[in-house]
Amino acid sequence: MPVALPAEVRAKSEQVLDVRPILAKGGDPFRLILRTVGELAPGQALHLVVGFEPAPLYAVLRSQGFAHHAQREGDVFHVWFFRDGPGHAHPAVAPFEERTGLQAPVEMDVRGLEPPQPMISILEKLVELGPGAQLLVHHHREPVLLYEKLALRGYAARTTRRGEGDYLVHIAPAWAFEHAA
Repeated sequence: MPVALPAEVRAKSEQVLDVRPILAKGGDPFRLILRTVGELAPGQALHLVVGFEPAPLYAVLRSQGFAHHAQREGDVFHVWFFRDGPGHAHPAVAPFEERTGLQAPVEMDVRGLEPPQPMISILEKLVELGPGAQLLVHHHREPVLLYEKLALRGYAARTTRRGEGDYLVHIAPAWAFEHAA
């Protein structure tokens, strides 16, 4: 049964994307979601249909200028992503001349958190800190699923394994690592 466009969603129309079949086959719909968002017409929202609340996606798309509204119907989540304000999204990485200075690194400890909470916490902290943010994250494993999400937001990570179940992940704007090699 189709779900009507909620009044809270500031959009004139929607593009529906049901990713449940992709997930059921073990696939990752992240790139498809980002491509679909990038192809939205002005005034159009993405209506994502998924079997769980896609909380990590909220921070990723918020950084690109999108707000969200979620509704749950049984085991199905309907999440609309729509432009939060006029104009287009800001680029994830500023041109060189507009780059801000690096902030001092902020330490975070996400060891012991259940997935996807480490990713959510990291992405939300980057949004909270703003341009030039750096994190030193203490993690219980290498966060390989985080890397692509960071890259799409203009960040990169360098991970050091310090022992069994002990990783230190340095996250900074990607340009900060360009000259570090």
